Amino acid sequence: PAACVLAWVAFQAVPIPSNLVALLSPERLRLEQESAHLLGTRSPFFFALSVDPEETRRYLWEFAGIALYTVLLWNVVTDRDRLRRLLLVMIGNGAALTLFAIVQRATWNGAIYWVRTVKGGDTFGPYVNRTHMGGLLLLIIPLGLGFLSAEAARRPKGERFDWRAWVRMPVRELFERLFLPLLLLIMAASVLTSKSRGALASLLLALLLMALWFASRGREERSGLLGVAGFTVAGLLAALWISADLFLGATERLVGEALDPKEGSRLAIWSQALGLWKRFPLAGSGMGTFEPAFNLVRKVFPGNHAVTHAESDFVQLLCDTGLVGLGLALWLFSALVFAGSRSLTKAEGRSRQRLVLGGLIALVAAAVQGIANFDLSIMANWLYVAAAVVVMGRAGELAAGKGGLRARSQLGGA
Repeated sequence: PAACVLAWVAFQAVPIPSNLVALLSPERLRLEQESAHLLGTRSPFFFALSVDPEETRRYLWEFAGIALYTVLLWNVVTDRDRLRRLLLVMIGNGAALTLFAIVQRATWNGAIYWVRTVKGGDTFGPYVNRTHMGGLLLLIIPLGLGFLSAEAARRPKGERFDWRAWVRMPVRELFERLFLPLLLLIMAASVLTSKSRGALASLLLALLLMALWFASRGREERSGLLGVAGFTVAGLLAALWISADLFLGATERLVGEALDPKEGSRLAIWSQALGLWKRFPLAGSGMGTFEPAFNLVRKVFPGNHAVTHAESDFVQLLCDTGLVGLGLALWLFSALVFAGSRSLTKAEGRSRQRLVLGGLIALVAAAVQGIANFDLSIMANWLYVAAAVVVMGRAGELAAGKGGLRARSQLGGA
């Protein structure tokens, strides 16, 4: 499915005969003929389906790079130690960005890193849009919880607190038991106070899905259920303590928009975006071309205010790539979820199952956020999506030591 998605985006960017364009996208042919008429020239015999082939090619190369990164990471993570290091690096980076975001917000001078001036947007951390920072942390938190619960499952059952054992505990294990949960808690509180309603709702849904999975396992996974429930309560309390006005304000807007969708601008944009899709129903206007193509139907935000995205990954995919592209993207997502569910079922041992669960929940949470948010253009977040896919696919296969891979070493499935 991934290769098919890339092939379709590539097909949008390459010149094809005008007769084929007329079959796949009559509106694209009409625009080309109209442009040629205004310029006093003849319409070319070969041109691309995309209204901006250069921008579509840029997205093609970026997504091809993400695909290559996924393959390389899949083949690098060949034992549990490497998987563990990958997860620790992701958690550490997420925690560092979160702490930086908090300090930057407290000392805000209108510039990211106190250097790069930002006009417009709603900055949080290194991101111009708070939603994108929330989307990044939304990927890291389920992976981190999966890792912590997996480490807990490897410990002896019925272990009781003994301060003497904690004093003699290796620094690495002490760090994992004490500081990693705290770092994840800070990240969760930051998502809840980021003012991003999509990230807030997606995080709560992710935690709910993890809790439901643990609950479905009965008494065997009671500790995991209690851990997720405790983390959720602690995250909510931390959000109220850090910035109650931001958390309650985002919650109020989320509930208000759910009860009365007309309160926000999303419905107006989606309605007109669907009008754009009707002009390019099968092939789309070209990956990454929403901003110029939307001007064909735009009625919201009069003036020089740019509408750069559709406020929804799925709506934008429909407009940019048509029914073909959206269908291929949904096929890819379904294949990944199916592969993750199968890996979760076949994984041997509670520790491996919990690692797979973290990757699967991170992937699902990212997709849920994409329903009413736009993250397609944030390639940094796509690197974490790729890492979640690798964790989800690899965790059930890896043994403890180096060379411990128990199954295939090449990227398969999706």
